[in-house]
Amino acid sequence: MQRATRTAALLAALAGFLVPGGGAAAQELWLTTSSGEAGPQVRVNFGSPRERRVPSRPKLLSLVAITPDASANLLPEVRPSAPDVPPALVAPLPSKPARTLVAATYDSGYWVTLKDGAKRNTSRLMEPEAEAGRWTVRFAKAALGPEAPWQRVVGHILEIVPLEVPSASAGAIRFRVLFRGRPLAGAAVFYADNSGDLGQRQPPASVTDEAGVATVPIRQPGLQIVSVSHAEDPSLAPALADRDDYSATFAFRLDEATVN
Repeated sequence: MQRATRTAALLAALAGFLVPGGGAAAQELWLTTSSGEAGPQVRVNFGSPRERRVPSRPKLLSLVAITPDASANLLPEVRPSAPDVPPALVAPLPSKPARTLVAATYDSGYWVTLKDGAKRNTSRLMEPEAEAGRWTVRFAKAALGPEAPWQRVVGHILEIVPLEVPSASAGAIRFRVLFRGRPLAGAAVFYADNSGDLGQRQPPASVTDEAGVATVPIRQPGLQIVSVSHAEDPSLAPALADRDDYSATFAFRLDEATVN
């Protein structure tokens, strides 16, 4: 059977998106930095700006710090953030943030929607009469400074790759969206800044061309997050789910003092 694919995209300042037609905030993954007792650290954020949740440590499958000449596995150092700050998972950075790209993979698992509308974190094997079933995995990247390898392809199933390093005065930045290593055409890409507006109910910032490239405007300095999603229907594992949902974010800052 020919595989049908459908693409949706989303973006939010800090994270989060709205499910089309559903009106409910979905849970998103994004990466930022903060200062810990031992120095700079990466933060793995989950949820939405207004309702942050602690990511599940076992579901965080990978967290790496990549510099132009090396990479480091941060997963063994991951721990919950302090109770007096917004919830997240954190890990110390082994390299200067200005030179570092961080990347994470998070498996949200299988979800089914029952006939009464209730959702369960399980597969169709346990709920064969469910109305719908899906598998959800999330990918996140963040360039922490101008010397980071912004254009590095890390191999995520769905990945956002900048085609340039924007200057502090840049009015736009070009990205390529890859799905299984190949350019993804026709993907709507959303952008937001520090305003906190959710992007799914406003026009997309851009749509990728045949080469998977989109030009995204930058409205103001500070934290920027670009997010895109893609779904495969039917699922690669039809006994477990009807479709496979993928989402990816890329975060960066402009006009911000870099922590060294």
